[in-house]
Amino acid sequence: MKQAQRRLMLEAMSRCGLTPGQVWLHYCGNGGRASEAHLALFLQGAESLTELERDILAHAINEMLWDRRHESMVPYATTPAAQALEGPRISAAAAWLLTDTEAEDERLRSLSSTGLMHSGPATVLDELVSEARAAFDVSSATVSLIDADSQYLKASRGPLPRHAPRREAFCDEAIRTAATFVITDTRRDPRFANHPLVVQEPYLRFYAAHPLRGPGGWNIGAFCILDQRPHAFPAAERLTFRRFARRAQQEISRSRHTEETRHRSAERN
Repeated sequence: MKQAQRRLMLEAMSRCGLTPGQVWLHYCGNGGRASEAHLALFLQGAESLTELERDILAHAINEMLWDRRHESMVPYATTPAAQALEGPRISAAAAWLLTDTEAEDERLRSLSSTGLMHSGPATVLDELVSEARAAFDVSSATVSLIDADSQYLKASRGPLPRHAPRREAFCDEAIRTAATFVITDTRRDPRFANHPLVVQEPYLRFYAAHPLRGPGGWNIGAFCILDQRPHAFPAAERLTFRRFARRAQQEISRSRHTEETRHRSAERN
């Protein structure tokens, strides 16, 4: 997989006239951590990258293709194509029958079947997070997706990386709940007081999230707002926030329907 992924990266770069330096800058903007020299050596076949870093690079290149009105060319290592549209076999309502590992497998199947991780920009979601950031006067608003090892921001406005390790994602807590998850002041919450995003840039002090569901009712991500100042977040604001989350959920459900239609059309052809 690694060799095929790298070959297609090089083909995509050649097609669009992208230099390693241009790709590295976009990769860093998505949260990539390898140096420019290391990335160049990887593309030459002289160095390796972890699956997460390769997928951040793959997504950076695919985003640059989308910007130039080309279709995605580079596959992702962490979501096998054969499972992409299978969907979960068991509803989240029956999660209590499963082990933690089995439940996580079903959740990942639900996420994969939406096609959201590897599709292009989502204009409706981009507009929605922009609207939410202004409505709540916060620094950031996002639609996050949580896969096996990482968080990917499908839509984002604010100073947050597109990709981050799952262990560093606030939303990894949010997807474990069924309701709105709010931290009015992270410095006063023992779960987050020493979190890297709290004690280092961007110094987050407020976080609110509502879980977003994929097929089978599994929580695949969250609609979030974040800020560098604590917020009281009274009941009226929580109600407005849930309305934003409901709109994001509607768009995710619509995306699943679109992906199924596209897949059936491809099979017929």
